[in-house]
Parts: sequence; C-alpha cells; structure tokens
Amino acid sequence: MKFRKMLCGTLGLLAIVSLAACGGGDSKSESKADSAKDLAKEARVEKASIEVYVPQGKNTDYLQKSIELYNKKYSTELELNPVDVAPAIPMVQKVTPKLVANEKMPDLIFLQDSNAGSVFDKFEDLFYSAEDFGFVKDYGKDFYSAKMNMLSNIAPSKKVYGFPNDWGNASMFYNEEAFKTAGVDMKQIKTWDELIEAGKKLKEKTGKKLLFMRDTGELDLVKYLTEQQGVSLFDKDGNLNLLDPAVKHSYEIIKKLQDEDLVAYGNSKDYTVIGQDCGIILAGGWLASYQAGDYPDDEGKWRIGAIPAVDEGNNYSPMSGGSSYYVPKNSENALAALQFITFALTDKEALDAYMELSGLPANTTAYTSEVAQKEFPYYGNQKILLTLDEISQNSIEGYAFPYSADLDNYIEAASYDIKNNGVSVDDALKKQADDFASKYGVKVNE
Repeated sequence: MKFRKMLCGTLGLLAIVSLAACGGGDSKSESKADSAKDLAKEARVEKASIEVYVPQGKNTDYLQKSIELYNKKYSTELELNPVDVAPAIPMVQKVTPKLVANEKMPDLIFLQDSNAGSVFDKFEDLFYSAEDFGFVKDYGKDFYSAKMNMLSNIAPSKKVYGFPNDWGNASMFYNEEAFKTAGVDMKQIKTWDELIEAGKKLKEKTGKKLLFMRDTGELDLVKYLTEQQGVSLFDKDGNLNLLDPAVKHSYEIIKKLQDEDLVAYGNSKDYTVIGQDCGIILAGGWLASYQAGDYPDDEGKWRIGAIPAVDEGNNYSPMSGGSSYYVPKNSENALAALQFITFALTDKEALDAYMELSGLPANTTAYTSEVAQKEFPYYGNQKILLTLDEISQNSIEGYAFPYSADLDNYIEAASYDIKNNGVSVDDALKKQADDFASKYGVKVNE
C-alpha cells in the first residue's frame, strides 16, 4: 500500500536480532554514558549537530522549525542533520546491525510504536529512558493515555523509553457528495448495520462500492472491527486474542459486506487509489496529509468522522499507527538530543508548527490552540484536527511486543482461507492461532 506499514519484512530481522541476545548489554556505550537521570541535571548544550533518522517530509520540516524556535528561546546553536529513513521496518533494518556491532548511532531515531518492540526486546540497555530523564513525570499527563500505555509496554522492563510524537486512530473518510446523491445523511449513520444499508444505496444510485479490501486476504478491517469492540489482539501479558468472540464477530460483518457486493478488491499498496473511488476509506488521520495533494479534483467532497459502532453501546477508536523518538546512548550528542526533543514535543509554537503541516501530535494540549481550529477546504471547511483529536480521545489501549507485527501475516492467511478456500472462520482462526503460538511460544486465550 502507499503509506501504510509494510510488515512482512519483520521475519528477516530475527536472525540479526538473535545475534545480540547474549551480548546486547556488553557495550562501550554503557561505560561511556551517564544515566538519563544524571543527564537531566546537566546544563543545556549550547552548540551541537543532532543527527536524526527520520522520514523526509513533514517530520523533518517540523524538527527544522522546532530547532529554530529552540535556538531562539535558549540562545543556542543547534543544527539538525536529518537522514531519510522510513520509521517502520526500514528503520529497524537500519539500526539493528549498528546496535549489534556497538557502532556509533544517530542522536535521535524516529520509530513506529508497533515495530519498537523488536528493537527493545534485545537492546533496551542501549537507549536512554524518557522516564528516567523526567519527561514522563513532567509531561506524561499531557499525552493521550493510550499512547503512554503503549510506550510503557514496549520494553521488557516496562520502562518508558520513547518520547511520544504522534498517535493514530482509524477514522472514516467518507465521500459526502456521493452519499448525498444516494439520499444518505452520513451524520445519521451510527452502526455498521446502518453503514451496510447506506452502502447498498450508494452502489444502487452511484455504482460505487462502499470500501476497499485486500485481495490477498483482509487484514485491516479485521483488526479495526475487533478493536472497536474493546478487544486488543494481544493482552497486556502478550497472549493472543485471535480466538476471541469479537474477532469472529468481525468476520460476520465482513461477510455481510462481501455478500452484498459492497467491496472493491485490490493490492494493499493501491488501497488509497481504489478507496478514492469508493464511498469510504478507513485510515489513520495521517491520510489527510496526502489526500488533498493526491486528489485535488475532489476538494469539498470528503469528510472525516469516527467509524460507526459494531453494536450499540461502546465504540472504541481502533489503533492505526503512532511513532516516537528514541535517544541511543552510543551517540555523540545525546544530551542535546534529549533536551531538544523534550522541547519539540511540548512547546506550544513547535506543536502549532506540526499541526500546520497536518501533523497530529500525541500531546493533547496542542488541540487547545487556535491552530487546531483551522478549517480544511478539502473537507468542506471541517475542523478536522479537532475531529481527529476527539476520535483519539476514545482510543483503545493496545500493546506492542517483538512479535506483534508478524501477526498481520497470520490474519491475512486466515482471511484468504475463509474467502477463497471455503474454510470456516473457526477453523481458519484456530489454525493460524496455533501456528503463531507454536512459533513464538505464546498462550492463546480462548
């Protein structure tokens, strides 16, 4: 897919990571570096070049603006040296060999929360802790509780290492103009059953399908529907919930969509292309950063809202990404990086600059700013930053483990067997759950 995490490369990293199982803690960085608690007492660094592995675009623009604000406020001379690296599997592939070999590291790395577990499972002692540095005590209450919960469960010690940048929850992007043509008021759609009925009208009146699904086996909708019911695919102890009734209920909804011919199928990398011609796109708020630029002719047609509830009652916002900054010990300007990233993630002007770039800070205080009131013409002048904040306030609390990302492959396989091979939902899920549990030695909750 165009922007979403590509997770299948995780398995290729296991051999590299396993090399560090015996020696990860025996590093020159341990003897070289003070603890984060000690560094928190040090004077502000006046001059340094901060090397950061971060994807080019709004995140580098945000950091560059933040460092300008930082230098102005503290009369310092910090410089930013960004290296373009995607924050998921490519980042893990980039930093893991360096950590194994105890090579010099960048001062900051930008890593997706769902992939951080595979790094911290073996290399926790090679990073400074945001908790020890005092960030969590001073600012943790200002961030989404789901984000801080995620960060507190990534490292084996349950200590927070990440400096929380953004937090994503799946939202419903919908073509309001198309639904109006079909005689549907989307603001009145509260449940998936109602959405399916709206999709039938949409197809009849406009010829558009309701939504996209992967032709290789549906994955995202399974996770979204399950999490909407308040069930995370892993519990807090790392046990697997793939056989939970909520997962089976998710497949019942998916079958309704398929039986009514409301699905447009395609390769995952093309889901935004295909989705743009459907009634809705289910994606994290990050999609708003790209949709207007990629499809300018559709300005004014689209809106953003919460995904309708599975059933009446509770409706959690499913997770859809989130990234944080990490400070390695074996770097030249770690103290400057710790001081700078604390500023970038908490300063009002810096947070405003991020939202101006359509960034979605995990810092909830950002949304009290005037910038958060910005209207977006592409979405009919909707104040989408406030909408997305409201959705994230209702986020399910999930967990990340070294093996979390690989579960996607097993869900895809189950979905493919159910749709294409006539395997029952129970049998398909049981097979994949057993295979996953056997591979990783985890318990399957039933």
